[in-house]
Amino acid sequence: MKNLLASAAVLAALVTGASAEPTLLTEGELRILTNPIYPPIEYVNPDSGTLDGLDIDLANAIAGKLGLQTVFVASSFESLLSGLETGRGDMIMSGMSDNVKRQESVDFVDYLTSGPILFTTTANGASYHATKDFCGKIIAGSRSTSFGDNVNAWSDANCVANGLPAITFEGTEDSNAARLGLRQGRYDGVVQGIETIAWQMRVEPDTYVMVGEPLLSNDVFGMAFSKANPDLRDGVAKALDELIASGEYAEILAKWGLDHNAVEKAVVNGVK
Repeated sequence: MKNLLASAAVLAALVTGASAEPTLLTEGELRILTNPIYPPIEYVNPDSGTLDGLDIDLANAIAGKLGLQTVFVASSFESLLSGLETGRGDMIMSGMSDNVKRQESVDFVDYLTSGPILFTTTANGASYHATKDFCGKIIAGSRSTSFGDNVNAWSDANCVANGLPAITFEGTEDSNAARLGLRQGRYDGVVQGIETIAWQMRVEPDTYVMVGEPLLSNDVFGMAFSKANPDLRDGVAKALDELIASGEYAEILAKWGLDHNAVEKAVVNGVK
């Protein structure tokens, strides 16, 4: 797809005084790749049939700062990075964790703190009081995320290192499939971002219970950009900082019950 240069007004809003010109797939539009199955981060609102969630609100606010219109491009999570590489979108915003491995192919602007946590059904809750109670058990989670690596690393350090059997991680198509398998009794627990399972527990009351503490303390979500387009990355980072300074960022987080997930400022590739 042919890249079109953004208009002069948009360029000025993106990066004041930048020597290079950021490119957009379509002039005047910010095309955002997303996998809308992860409430409250992004999902299809069942009442309106439209995209909703923190990422949607924050992306619209960022685009407004840049003088652009948002166009959301739905994709499977595992296709997001390839979609950015092949020109289906200008950026990714989809609850994607910034990590060193992903930084090899894309750059991140970090915008939200997170952390994977294990949970089980309420019916099985009496058997699991701490994360170590899952040693030797089967944990499911989306295979296209970094959750499998998180579970295996935690298991090696806390189960195997203490002479306990390892946790077995089983990758599923997405978090919906993992929760379905849990309810069907095929898994002992599921790993998911703490903010999304908290939301799911509101939607499905008396169904799930979280166990223990998050597996990581430094997990952050990042908006992903092609390394060939650093000026768009920096323009979005500048817009995010403006939203943080004005208080609009805090208002958006509060709307979705994510007040405690705020970052203090936009950071590029903050996870080392």
